[in-house]
Amino acid sequence: MRLIVTADLHYDIARSMAPTEQLAARVNRHGGDALLIVGDACGRDPDILRRCLALFDAFPGRVFYVAGNHDLWTYGGSSLERYERELADVCREAGAWYLDERPYIRDGIALVGSIGWYDYSFRQDSLGIPLRFYERKVAPGAAARLDEFRHLVDGHDDVTPSMLAITTRWMDGAYVRLPMTDIEFTKRIHDRLAEHLRHAAGEAERIVVAMHHLPFEEMVRRSGRPNWDFANAYMGSRSLGELLLSVPKVSHVFCGHTHFRHRVRCGHIECVNVGSTYIAKRCEVLEVG
Repeated sequence: MRLIVTADLHYDIARSMAPTEQLAARVNRHGGDALLIVGDACGRDPDILRRCLALFDAFPGRVFYVAGNHDLWTYGGSSLERYERELADVCREAGAWYLDERPYIRDGIALVGSIGWYDYSFRQDSLGIPLRFYERKVAPGAAARLDEFRHLVDGHDDVTPSMLAITTRWMDGAYVRLPMTDIEFTKRIHDRLAEHLRHAAGEAERIVVAMHHLPFEEMVRRSGRPNWDFANAYMGSRSLGELLLSVPKVSHVFCGHTHFRHRVRCGHIECVNVGSTYIAKRCEVLEVG
């Protein structure tokens, strides 16, 4: 199986459209047995995912999709409904396989996919920022300037001047609407992924995983810039990496999310971040079997 992997196409963003169309033309021309798109093709409008997938209609193999956090952004509806039903419907209508819904197994090879998520286990302790800020997805400096979040700062004696210099706001907090906490959603994702991995391990000799968020802390970029490092809390979850390491048949994990190209080996797993940016779209090729 010749597997082509890309991620973070962001076809809803103007500066990403032409680079995505150029990448699609290259991928269609070179071909392969499977194309794996690892999240963040659309934003709040799921019809953009439909249009993005249509760019690959000429791809000779099967197209697979894994959700990203931007795909859960909504205008006011349920992000859980978007994740578990709407994206699956769009993929079916487009002829793509939605890996978050079920794994794909052929000739002893399994493709398993998951959005992943975050439970703040990758947050940088050296920043000293209290958990309540991570839960609301706003750093102390931003909270102090925004009326809706000032209560996180006012009346508290655990916020220092250095914290108030950090002004990051993680926009999932504005656009993702889940009926549960991030920690609960990560557990839900973990349990579904565990079920898919059990099934795949029983049917296949080798498993390739696609996960939009980072499963291993070794993939997290520690920049030394507090505004960036605050956002590391939203890069992924240790629990998902531990789950993958517990399955010996997993050989590769492909991810995206950070827009930072990176490759590390964690235990028996080769972990590759595709590293597409808003204007530079990249892909990886893996010969499996």
